[in-house]
Amino acid sequence: MTGSAAFPPAGFRRLLNAVTHRTGLHYYVDKADLLEQVVGARMALHGCRTCHDYLALLDDGARGDREWRELESAITIGETFFFRYAEQFAALEHTILPQLIRRAAATRRLRIWSVGCSNGAEPYSIAILLTRLLDEAGMNPADWHIEILGTDISTRALEQARQAEFSAWTLRDIAPAQCAAWFTPVSPRIWRLHECYRRMVRFRYSNVLDLLRPDGGPPGPFDLILCRNVLIYFAQVQAQALVQAMAKRLVPEGWILLGHSEPVSCFAPCLETVRLPGTLAFRPPLQGRGGQDVSVASPAPRRRPAHALVAMPEVDSAPVAAEIRQVADTGRVPLAMRMCRDHLLRHPMDTRIHFLFAVLAWGEGSLLQAEESFRRVIYLCRDHVMARCYLARLLEDAGGGVEAGRIRQQMMELVRRCPPDTVLPDGDGMTAGGLLRLARQASEAPAIRHAQVTS
Repeated sequence: MTGSAAFPPAGFRRLLNAVTHRTGLHYYVDKADLLEQVVGARMALHGCRTCHDYLALLDDGARGDREWRELESAITIGETFFFRYAEQFAALEHTILPQLIRRAAATRRLRIWSVGCSNGAEPYSIAILLTRLLDEAGMNPADWHIEILGTDISTRALEQARQAEFSAWTLRDIAPAQCAAWFTPVSPRIWRLHECYRRMVRFRYSNVLDLLRPDGGPPGPFDLILCRNVLIYFAQVQAQALVQAMAKRLVPEGWILLGHSEPVSCFAPCLETVRLPGTLAFRPPLQGRGGQDVSVASPAPRRRPAHALVAMPEVDSAPVAAEIRQVADTGRVPLAMRMCRDHLLRHPMDTRIHFLFAVLAWGEGSLLQAEESFRRVIYLCRDHVMARCYLARLLEDAGGGVEAGRIRQQMMELVRRCPPDTVLPDGDGMTAGGLLRLARQASEAPAIRHAQVTS
C-alpha cells in the first residue's frame, strides 16, 4: 500500500475485505497496490477523502449499487480475443459440439453458458463455430433453438459485448477471409459481427459467487459451460465449490471447459476428467449419464511404476528432452525453446517438454510464458511436484506471496505422501526426502532455487 492518508491500514483492510467478500476476487489479497490505484480513482471521482467515506458510499442503497457495478467493472481483468486457446476450440470443434449436436438432434435445443464472458468474444466464437458445424451436418441453424448465455460482473464489458464491435487486436487469430465472412467493417479498425451470430447470444450481469447461494446464478440445465480464466482470481476452496455448483447445472451428457491456469483440476466425484488433445474437459460421471457411453472416453489409466508421482507422457520424450538440453547448454536457448514448441505441436500432452519449456522461458526472463507453462504442467498432471516448486518461487519473486504459499503447501502435501528415496520427475535427481530437508531449512521453502536446465 502507498501509506497515503486516504489509505490507513485498518480502513483499507476493511475495504479490501468488502471487495473480496462481494466479488470473490482473492487475486487482490496480495496485490493491494493495484486495488488501491483503482479505488483511489473512484474515490477522487466522488470526492471521498477516506476509505470510510467510500465504504459509506458503497453502502448507500441504489447509489451504492451503481458504484459497486462501476468498481467491479474497473477491477475485473477482461482482455480476451476470438477463438482463444486453439487446443480447446479444436476439442469443441471435433469432439464436444458434434457430440452435443448428435444428442440434441431430436429436440434441436442447446443451452451454453459462458462464465466471465468479458467483451463477448468467447460466446460469439461458440456461435460462429456452432453455426458452421450445423451447416456442415446438413442442418439449418435457424431451425434450432440455441441459447448462448454470456455473464460477467463488469457492466462495461457487457455493454461492449452487446455492441458486438471489435478491434483488429481482438480478431488477431482470425484469417482475413474468415473475418470478411463473419464481420462487417464499420471503420478501418473496427469490425461488427453479423446479426445471425449476434442473435444466438444474450448477455446478463451475474456475479459467479451467486452460484454458492441458494437458487443463485443462472438456472440450468446447460449442455456446455465454459469458465475459462475466471477461477484463477479465486481462492482454491471457492474455485472448487464453484465448479461443483456448475456441475449441478449440467445435463447428464454435458461438458465443462476450464482454463489451463485454474487453481484446481480434479473435481471427483461430481465430474470426471476427459483427456483431449492438448487440453482437459470435464463431464458428469458415467452413471449420471444413464449408463450410456460417449464417443470419446477417458483413456484407461496407465499402471504407474512404484512411487511414481506423475503420469508417464504419451511418448518417451527423454531423448528429445536431452537433445533440447544440449542445445540450451551451448547458449542457443531460443532455438531450444523453438524445439520445444515444435515437439508440443505434435505431442501437446507431453508434460516433460512443457516443463522444460517453462524452465527455459524463465531463464530467458519470459516470466508470463514460464508461469503459463508451469500451470499447464500442473493442469495436465495434477501431482507434478517440481512444477509447483518452480511456480511457487516464480510467483513469490513476482510479489504473489499468497498464491505462492498456497502452491508451495500443495507441493509439500504431495511430497509427504512419498517414500523419502522417491526420485521426483523433472527434479534432476532430487528426491522427496531431499526436497523436504531443503524446505525445512528454508522455512517452508522460500529459498529453494530453481534447478539448472541441465543435470
